[in-house]
Amino acid sequence: MAHGWHTVFAYRLVMTSPRSKSLAALIAAAVAGGIVTAASTGSSSATPLKLDGRPFRPELALTSARRAVGLMNRRPAPADGMLFVFPNDTTGGFWMKNTLVPLTIAFFDARGKRVRKLSMTPCRQESCPIYSPRRRYRFALELRSSDTRPAAKLGPLAELRRLARIAS
Repeated sequence: MAHGWHTVFAYRLVMTSPRSKSLAALIAAAVAGGIVTAASTGSSSATPLKLDGRPFRPELALTSARRAVGLMNRRPAPADGMLFVFPNDTTGGFWMKNTLVPLTIAFFDARGKRVRKLSMTPCRQESCPIYSPRRRYRFALELRSSDTRPAAKLGPLAELRRLARIAS
């Protein structure tokens, strides 16, 4: 994970009539609601994923920008974690720079079979350890360190393939 980017949008409406003020308030609420909804659902999984044969809904990191930020500066980690999806097999490691909570990471191959599982600790220094699977993988799942699921199998295969196709 690397440092993240933040975009701020500002809208200014100048309206003087009572009807215009009501319209402005309605527009402002809709815009704010849309931004909150996009922020909260944009990375959530609406896909029928399974972990060890049981349904789960991790947040999805499908883009390089989302994968770079990961779970930095968040407390607590999502209940079903964050699934990092890569368009191709990779071997890169993960770090815990600016991550506030301990995590477990499970690396999976393109078929959803776990290739390695590691425990990771938060790091606030400039130089942080790299957690490497030392194997090729297509998916990485970060879970709360207290999560007791074995995280041995990710699926179903058709959904994993679809996610890999849309990842960038």
